Amino acid sequence: MLKRIIESLNRFRGRADLEKDAGSYWGLSDSDERVQDQSHWCGVMRWSRNRWFEYGDFHLRLILKYLEKFAGPDYAGSLSAKTAMEWGCGGGSIVRPLCQKFTRVYGVDISRASLEECTGQMKTCGLPNFLPVFFHAQDPESVLHGVTAGSVDVIVSAGVFQHFPSKLYTQRVISVMGQLIKPGGFALIQIRYFDGSSKLRQKESDYAQNVIYMTSFAPEEFSPLLEEAGFILLQRARDPDGGGACHDYYFARKK
Repeated sequence: MLKRIIESLNRFRGRADLEKDAGSYWGLSDSDERVQDQSHWCGVMRWSRNRWFEYGDFHLRLILKYLEKFAGPDYAGSLSAKTAMEWGCGGGSIVRPLCQKFTRVYGVDISRASLEECTGQMKTCGLPNFLPVFFHAQDPESVLHGVTAGSVDVIVSAGVFQHFPSKLYTQRVISVMGQLIKPGGFALIQIRYFDGSSKLRQKESDYAQNVIYMTSFAPEEFSPLLEEAGFILLQRARDPDGGGACHDYYFARKK
């Protein structure tokens, strides 16, 4: 019995350390160009302004496509009176088109530097309806202190879940999303799907080394997490971005 308790405590400490390491890693966006690139900062490395715009526009088109299909054209046409959120907004590539469509857009991130960058980019684009929300990596539940539960119509997260420190952490974030979103609201979440390769197996240590391929899911693993948080899965699309990077997009409605 004692051995099992010690093993359980060690696993808990390991997860907590990975969450802390994740916060430290993405905190480097204040000075490390490589981390800024991974956070989609406009003008840094891969992210020419044109590519930065294209990435955001692609995700807006995907959101609108699914909203028109599952919520109807009236809903999709009334976004100017609704609130959106991007979980893990980074440098704001997806926030920009969201701000153009929604009355209010929250950007949630564990990097203060990325939130400052995103805020600056929205000012440059003439979009004053962006609201940054910082939280410490170890405490995603604290987002509920900055955003009222049941106040968000649409939540988007792309290029983020694959960097989460564990599957348990993913479950915690989806639970928070389920509390933030209104009944009948929608979520579009991109994850890395597990293709059976050693490259995409779940990592349990060395966050900085494994950050790109840290967490991936088989469909039978991820869909139940949505259900537990009160979501109904409406659509799953494999690699709609055409990049061949093992991306699954899940579109779901809150019960």
